[in-house]
Amino acid sequence: MALRVRGHHLCCVFCYVGSGARSARDYFGVDNAIHELVSRLRGDPDQIVEVAENFDDVCVVCPLHSEGGCGRKADAVAQNEKLRGWDRAILERLCLSPCDPLPFSRIVELIRDNIPDIGEICTDCTSSKPLGFATFRKGLKIGL
Repeated sequence: MALRVRGHHLCCVFCYVGSGARSARDYFGVDNAIHELVSRLRGDPDQIVEVAENFDDVCVVCPLHSEGGCGRKADAVAQNEKLRGWDRAILERLCLSPCDPLPFSRIVELIRDNIPDIGEICTDCTSSKPLGFATFRKGLKIGL
């Protein structure tokens, strides 16, 4: 069974890993499910992933997920719409359609080839922006 993962979550894993943080709270400032996603992908780098442009298997277990929304902001629905924009932009850069099934290792190749700087997409990410998106580049370099 394929793992459904939002486009921006596929990039978040590299920001998180590149940061060297040991928990989501250490990096993102809140608990979320990125650590669990990293663990799962490390356990099976050829796991089949369907890139999603909205809620995914990570969101289902994330404490920030709410009815129709996502995030710590008061307007979680608007926050999710911003994230959906990131998801769509990432899908476009990777030349993928929603739910295209690919091994995660192939998705990593596509990210390395097509998204050298996530700051061009996730322009106002409160987690990565303070570090100049260096964590994404470092995460891509060291891998999961």
